[in-house]
Amino acid sequence: MSVDIGSEKYEIDADFRTIMNIEGIIFGKEVTEDQKNFAKKMMKEIEINEKDAITNAKYYDALKIFYKDNIPDDLEEAMEKMLWFYSCGKEETLKAKTKKKVISFEHDFDYINAGFMQDYKIDLFEVDFLHWWKFMSLFSALHDDCKICEIIGYRSAELKNFDKEQRKRIREMQKIYALPDEISKEEKKRQDEITQILLNGGDLSGIL
Repeated sequence: MSVDIGSEKYEIDADFRTIMNIEGIIFGKEVTEDQKNFAKKMMKEIEINEKDAITNAKYYDALKIFYKDNIPDDLEEAMEKMLWFYSCGKEETLKAKTKKKVISFEHDFDYINAGFMQDYKIDLFEVDFLHWWKFMSLFSALHDDCKICEIIGYRSAELKNFDKEQRKRIREMQKIYALPDEISKEEKKRQDEITQILLNGGDLSGIL
């Protein structure tokens, strides 16, 4: 697959795993040593603060992956096309990034795969290629009884809309299914243990 930039066509990597990786690079908190060095070099060459320089370094790494190391000269349009593709051509997907985060493709992948197996008999670990837009279409149509949909429901729940007992239950579930950025290392370790127990149909009474 390719996109038009200027008068040329540039091949892109449209596989869902690649775009998940790109999302992690752009929106994740991790900053690699290469990105730090890229940012330092940029700060010496142009007037830019460290935060923006690191952001640019992340986007550059994402562009290399998206365009298979053949980054267009027009970086601005190249980035716009990458974000357009990531958002499946829907601007509201990018705007939604400013809202509460309720899904991490990397952290939740096992649950997502379980949902695809349950609804579509598709094992995401085994597919050679799945277009990002098709993946997102299937993901958005998962049935409500899939575990990942239940988890998203807890994370996105507005407590004011529930009674006291329901709020207590939801808070407990939100703690169990909290995303890594929202928890300590100790809680992350505990959460990983909970995830494995749930995926294997075990009993949580000894860990909660």
